[in-house]
Amino acid sequence: MNQIFSILILLPAAALCMNCTGKTDGNYEIGCRSYSICAGGQGSIITCDMDMAYNQDTGKCDDITRIPPPCGVMKNCSSLADGHYADTDNNCKSYYTCVGGIFVGHNFCPSTLVFNEKLQSCDWPKMTAPPCGTM
Repeated sequence: MNQIFSILILLPAAALCMNCTGKTDGNYEIGCRSYSICAGGQGSIITCDMDMAYNQDTGKCDDITRIPPPCGVMKNCSSLADGHYADTDNNCKSYYTCVGGIFVGHNFCPSTLVFNEKLQSCDWPKMTAPPCGTM
């Protein structure tokens, strides 16, 4: 089961590997579970351990109990099928993933989009059914 978590966490991060050419050193492409670091024009991906998330105050992975919502909130996936679910506590601006009844983490939608559970992706509010959209 741990191999599944590793693949789910690392595959998206690897696909989104940051091109740091000409970028100022710092953290980029920040999510709850991983982030990219640019240093000296080179990029690397940092993935937080299962009980940790990105802390915006420190710029590093930290204990999940010290992280504000939505990243610091673990969802109960014990009765949910594998998939992505709109985080209504965050006005559907984020969603969380469940695999094998276990919460895997949160992801964010781009600023003007909300999570559309039917499509399993971020979408325009006018194209998404309530409670996340206005369709």
